[in-house]
Order: sequence, then structure tokens, then C-alpha cells
Amino acid sequence: MKVLYGVLLVAVVSACASIQPAAVQVGDRCLRCRRAIGDLRLAGETIDGLRAPHPFRTAGCMAKYVKVTPAAELTAVFVTDYKTGRMIDADQAWFVPTNLAVPDSKRTEADYLAFRSRADADAARGNKPMLRWAQVVSEATAN
Repeated sequence: MKVLYGVLLVAVVSACASIQPAAVQVGDRCLRCRRAIGDLRLAGETIDGLRAPHPFRTAGCMAKYVKVTPAAELTAVFVTDYKTGRMIDADQAWFVPTNLAVPDSKRTEADYLAFRSRADADAARGNKPMLRWAQVVSEATAN
């Protein structure tokens, strides 16, 4: 019987450790700014304690949300690898600052491209710095 409990415990812990992102779709609304997600290569997602996914338009928008949200409320944070279009853990990504066009406007806003590979980020950065997720969140301002 103890073996059965041990196997059950390992199965439960393994299931909890493998949180996967949900599929973000073009047109989904960003949790923070409520704008529609237009480019999936820029999207991000948080998973809350109830395992509910919350989409974000960009890594920068998600960083602003994460900065003011207690860490205990977030189970996982994912960004999209700009090169492959696949979701990755934000803590494992490299970020490159960029300027994105604001829809229906002639202005741009500062944001970030996320890359799984440091080499891909280095190739995309030009003379801009490469950042880690903690730095992106630290720089986030709730404007």
C-alpha cells in the first residue's frame, strides 16, 4: 500500500510540475490593456493558481501586469519565441528592446522581442542590450 501511495504522489507532483501554456489566438484580448492580440510572435501568457491562462499582447504589457501582481498568484509566465513562434518559460528567454507600431496611429511604443536562444537574440539586437525576464519586469512602468 505504501508503494501505491508513493507512485500516486510522484504522479501528482509530476502533473503539477508540467504546466503547459494554452494556445493564444489572434484577436484574443490582452488581460492588461484589453487590446486585441495581432501578432502571435509577440504574445505572452500567465497561468494563475487555478491554472487559468491569461493572454497578453506583448512581453512588455505582460511585464507591467506581473510587476504589480503578487508572485503567489502566478503559477507560470510564458512568452513567445519570436523566431519559432513557440511559447517558452519567460525566465529562460532573452529579450531585445524594440519599438512597435501602435495600431491606428502613427506612433510607436517601446516593447520587447523574446528569444529562446541567446544567439538569436544577439543576432536581432543590433546595438541594443539583451535582457532577462527579471530585468524586463524591473523596467516595466504602468503607464
